Amino acid sequence: MEDSYWWEKIVLVVVLIVYTIFPLVAFLNRRHRLAQSKVCDAMRECETCSVELARSLVPDAVLPEYRFRGMHLKMSAIHVGFDNVGVKLKKDGRCILEGVTGAFRPRKMAAIMGPSGAGKTTFMNAICGRAYYGTVSGEIRINGHVSSIAEIKELRGFVPQDDIVHEHLTVREQLYYSARLRNRAKTSASVINSIVEDVLNVMHLTDVQHSIVGNVEETRGISGGQRKRVNIGLELAARPTILMLDEPTSGLDATTALDIMRSLKTLSEIGMTVIMVVHQPRYSLFTLFEEVLLLGLGGQTVYLGGSQGVLPYFTSLSFKMPEHENPADWFMDVISGKVKNEDNPNLKSSGLAEVWAQRFTEIVTESSDPSQVRTADLFTFSKALDSKLAAAGVSDNMITDENFLKLLEVSGVKEPSPAAMHELKARTGFQNGSISREKLSSFLNGLQSSFSNDLLSDMAGRYNDMGASEASASTAGSAKLTEKLAGRRARLCAQYPVLLHQNVIRWMRLWKHKAFSLALMALAAAVFGTQCKDKLAPEHVLCPIKINISHVAIGLLMGIACLPIFGSDRMVFWRESASGIRVGAFFLSRVTVFLFDVLVWCYVFTAVWKVSSQAPCGYWLWLVAFRMTAVSAAGIGVLISTLIPKSSSTLATAVVLLIMGGAISEPQVVAEAKGSFNEVLAFLSPFTWTSGENYLAVIAEMGGEENVNIFALDMMDGYRNVLLSISLGGHNLGYLTAAYISCSVFGFLGLTFGYLGLRFSHRGKQA
Repeated sequence: MEDSYWWEKIVLVVVLIVYTIFPLVAFLNRRHRLAQSKVCDAMRECETCSVELARSLVPDAVLPEYRFRGMHLKMSAIHVGFDNVGVKLKKDGRCILEGVTGAFRPRKMAAIMGPSGAGKTTFMNAICGRAYYGTVSGEIRINGHVSSIAEIKELRGFVPQDDIVHEHLTVREQLYYSARLRNRAKTSASVINSIVEDVLNVMHLTDVQHSIVGNVEETRGISGGQRKRVNIGLELAARPTILMLDEPTSGLDATTALDIMRSLKTLSEIGMTVIMVVHQPRYSLFTLFEEVLLLGLGGQTVYLGGSQGVLPYFTSLSFKMPEHENPADWFMDVISGKVKNEDNPNLKSSGLAEVWAQRFTEIVTESSDPSQVRTADLFTFSKALDSKLAAAGVSDNMITDENFLKLLEVSGVKEPSPAAMHELKARTGFQNGSISREKLSSFLNGLQSSFSNDLLSDMAGRYNDMGASEASASTAGSAKLTEKLAGRRARLCAQYPVLLHQNVIRWMRLWKHKAFSLALMALAAAVFGTQCKDKLAPEHVLCPIKINISHVAIGLLMGIACLPIFGSDRMVFWRESASGIRVGAFFLSRVTVFLFDVLVWCYVFTAVWKVSSQAPCGYWLWLVAFRMTAVSAAGIGVLISTLIPKSSSTLATAVVLLIMGGAISEPQVVAEAKGSFNEVLAFLSPFTWTSGENYLAVIAEMGGEENVNIFALDMMDGYRNVLLSISLGGHNLGYLTAAYISCSVFGFLGLTFGYLGLRFSHRGKQA
């Protein structure tokens, strides 16, 4: 009989191999992280050495803090216009936003401000296509064409107010997977790594790049401010041309908030349009915004223009700001009606929108263009380099390794480590141990740019998502490009391997939880197995009941254990789905990894249960039946985890599985169900098929129905009636095949409806 289960042994070997691969993947990932750390250290040291050398040659040269290597935007510019935008709630028709008109220009950092209830987040959701709770009116234009930011997800980044991140991944891993999933599949590994490095540096996360993000409940990870930076960095890794942020400074101290704003300001200077909702900023932060949209109570515009023009505007309306007052807070008091206008008592907060509409002549005031800052030219660097080399006693045109070290010494620059020196030589263009003065001067002159243009820069990856001619399309003539990008989405087959790798890493980080779950499974198996001791022979009247109880036990355990698959990370899924991650790839990657957990738990439960119960027949006979129950119950758990809120999912799973296994499929109920409605219900429960197949298989193994207790004959006939009356022809299929087909259908339906539940529930939050 054992030989008939040869395929079961093959499945066991496959599971063991996979469980060996999981730790191996995690080990290789750790080695890669350590190697990447060394590369990062060498790159930072090389960058520092280069900047110090350039500043020693030309002290007046304006050098940015960091030069981007991979953060080349997917499109040159996006101009967002909006005319008479309003939102009415669907539930009661109340208007919460009305008549907002204006525009946000490319390469600027804009703020949306107003008192509580002014509709700041609603307005952002409206232009992003995320206002699922209301009806949006008015017209939104992208580069002059009627559209919505929601239609160009490839170019948009949206940072939610809550820090929705993967708790069990490191900072670098979070950014890496976001870059892999949200850039085109053919993007090279070097470009992806450069993007991650750029985000780590611009968001000042380099020091914690290998730290687990964690949470506030179980695993202590990085600080709240660092989590906020990671939250923003996930969107930056997609290289968006327009970045939308919902209150990115909420919950942060003033210093951390200012640091984050300066980082975002740097991104606007390289071409990104940054639009955010801000709540009560300090004035030094407020002045960083080139454009400010102020919304009054009722969701109407009371000002749209440069941040430097807000104070003069309200002063011109005869409002007087007290001394030592934070202007940004005072603006909110004026809009809320808390400041009385002594010179013009008739002007109240409700009339500010009307006054603005009358005085509104120009959307924004021009601000200085950072690109117009005077820079040193190549001749200046060449002349300074010649002077330094002469001071070092070098007269040759070709600079050797030895002479380069002399140059560093004369310039007061510390000699870098061997790894950093190798990186520096590769960037500058050393060949055969030397470099010309012209090449070195050109390299140092290039440090004034916001983007690296040395020999190791990924210039070919700059526009790897499209042709260079497309990327440089003018603002007015970019409709075709936005159409092309709006319809683009990575294929499931490209995203699935990345998400699978991500889930394997998460699986290894949760090994303590897995071990604890396994111990609980073993404990439950031992308890239920002991209760079945000496009662599993066909001669015992309780045999079918004990088998059924054991199946209900493993079904409950598996169903509840599967709830965290989607229940715990529902907000993560909503964010990733809104960012272009395919639902199928997300679903399949998680189910694939968890499937092997279900199989291993089933192996352990069966082994412990069999030993504790001293069950007759072979191990594989029990395993086959228990596994069918486990997979069917897991499918139900997956379905519930996608539809029921986390707070109620455990109770819902217990109720569904107890009704299916403890009521509908109870042996005595099945025995009495023939010809009644209960028989139909018995067909609809996987426990009927698995418990019935298990009981009938034990009877066949132990000598046939002649050995069945006379009081259990009705139960045997009831199970036989169900298993052999399958519409496909149960008598020809046999008990085992009929049970396999039925349980496969139950499992397939559970997973299918789970996928549909994940895809179609809360569609507004996936926009």
